[in-house]
Amino acid sequence: MLRWTVHLEGGPRRVNHAAVAVGHRVYSFGGYCSGEDYETLRQIDVHIFNAVSLRWTKLPPVRPAVRGQPPVVPYMRYGHSTVLIDDTVFLWGGRNDTEGACNVLYAFDVNTHKWSTPRVSGTVPGARDGHSACVLGKIMYIFGGYEQLADCFSNDIHKLDTSTMTWTLVCTKGNPARWRDFHSATMLGNHMYVFGGRADRFGPFHSNNEIYCNRIRVFDTRTEAWLDCPHTPVLPEGRRSHSAFGYNGELYIFGGYNARLNRHFHDLWKFNPGSFTWKKIEPKGKGPCPRRRQCCCIVGDKIVLFGGTSPSPEEGLGDEFDLIDHSDLHILDFSPSLKTLCKLAVIQYNLDQSCLPHDIRALTTLAQGPGGGGTWVSVSGSGAFLRTTRNMPKAGARTGAQGSRGAMQSRRVAGDQPTEMGYGLIDFFLSLQQADTSDMSFEELLELQSQGGPKACKQVVAGRSTEKQSPRQPVCVADKHRPLEMSAKVRVPFLRQVVPISKKVARDPRFDDLSGEYNPEIFDKTYQFLNDIRAKEKELVKKQLKKHRSGEEHEKLQQLLHRMEQQEMAQQERKQQQELRLASKQERRALAQQGHRPYFLKKSEQRQLALAEKFKELKRSKKLESFLSRKRRRNAGKDRKHLPLSNE
Repeated sequence: MLRWTVHLEGGPRRVNHAAVAVGHRVYSFGGYCSGEDYETLRQIDVHIFNAVSLRWTKLPPVRPAVRGQPPVVPYMRYGHSTVLIDDTVFLWGGRNDTEGACNVLYAFDVNTHKWSTPRVSGTVPGARDGHSACVLGKIMYIFGGYEQLADCFSNDIHKLDTSTMTWTLVCTKGNPARWRDFHSATMLGNHMYVFGGRADRFGPFHSNNEIYCNRIRVFDTRTEAWLDCPHTPVLPEGRRSHSAFGYNGELYIFGGYNARLNRHFHDLWKFNPGSFTWKKIEPKGKGPCPRRRQCCCIVGDKIVLFGGTSPSPEEGLGDEFDLIDHSDLHILDFSPSLKTLCKLAVIQYNLDQSCLPHDIRALTTLAQGPGGGGTWVSVSGSGAFLRTTRNMPKAGARTGAQGSRGAMQSRRVAGDQPTEMGYGLIDFFLSLQQADTSDMSFEELLELQSQGGPKACKQVVAGRSTEKQSPRQPVCVADKHRPLEMSAKVRVPFLRQVVPISKKVARDPRFDDLSGEYNPEIFDKTYQFLNDIRAKEKELVKKQLKKHRSGEEHEKLQQLLHRMEQQEMAQQERKQQQELRLASKQERRALAQQGHRPYFLKKSEQRQLALAEKFKELKRSKKLESFLSRKRRRNAGKDRKHLPLSNE
């Protein structure tokens, strides 16, 4: 019985963050919120949600162990991934508006709350964001994303063996999945199920022709091959930035966004790998609003979903850039307990809580608001639930059993039958508190109540309780000196404490020792297959350009072809410069072997040599005059700005 049971407000307002579940706690890392400062480099924030007490806490910033040295903490980012292996959370990838994308691997110990950067080896993946990460045993699999260095979507699979800290580029077999980012990859058994994401119609490079595939792809980790999947009759809409999780061997997806439809989703779909079929699920209760870029984690039989962004509800603000970032949290319960269902009945039918036992009675407080409204915050031994109402009992109104029975009679006159059913639930719940009914289903208990009434139900339950009596267990009283959880909303002091901060040293993570060694030759050889793909795409665009002689499609194809040619020219120029550098390096090495003193050119001398080489190339191709004429016109336009106007 799927049901949305909890809805909390006031948590961290985060979008495009990453989270993992450790026991009954959910650790949330990073993300962004509209309006915050992300140009200043700062530590990534870590929020912890306790699924038992339903409270958020925030870890304090990490202080440097040695004065003057910055601590080993990842900078604030979004679009990253986190996985849990044993007691360590591995964070990888993501980007920041200042530093760009990152490919440094960070490890977070959930016991000590300390960060570290393990030393890795092998073929380190390029820096990217929008990728997916999942775990099988002690191996983390990375798929897809948008690579910063190659400036394109990716469909590579890399795996990290955490026992040896070795990266490996998986040479896959079969028909690979399309290049994409902001998709989902979920591990069920030995198979990785990839769904959704944003891709480009013409290949790995982004050309504003986005497509959203709604067919699922399966990767077998044992044979390292992409499997051929049959077609399914019912399919969810293609989407990106959705949530996916596995439960009882089945795949679930929630939410997401489709830019071609300009639509956010809040539907829940279930995929059965055995029959290879999709089914739309309709949970009971009020669920989240349509959103994307949220996080969800599995805690026992519950799904904790929080954060994300949605379109603004105001009129005229429905495009992609008018969004509202969420700070709420929802819990989807796969098997809600009887106590939870009775609590929901109390909330749904606005029943009196004075008749409940003391051990489960909700501690209810009313925060008065304008117009007599307010927020009921109810906390019980197994959790908390919130409800906002506008018709609260005013001063002088009947309270207790008299007021509740009078309200029930007035509702009965108006024909509101659910209230009486709600009180039957509460009476039934009170009788169940004295007996052991763990081996009876909820449907059997309701049938027992409907057939025999509350008195017969109490007699049957009392008979069952006399059969199974156990000695009373000693009650553990909580220590009043126990440590309390601190609130995440700490007031900023009036007088700020100014501490000396060492100068931040900017570094490039691609060439950091912690990220492995970057070799341009190896990189070019590894991604040499992209040149063949670019050539095929260029021929395809040329053929389509011949078909569309005029119109808007012709202009788009012409711009795309011009961009491809520019990229090809830039690649050739980089290759020539690399060859010149290698030639000069070999020449200096040969002179050094002969006994000459090594001499290194300055940057100004290197620029002069580059200009001389460009002059020779223009003269050889007979384009020198046209180049100089363009240069003269450009210089004349610059000089014309400094000349006095004719009327002056």
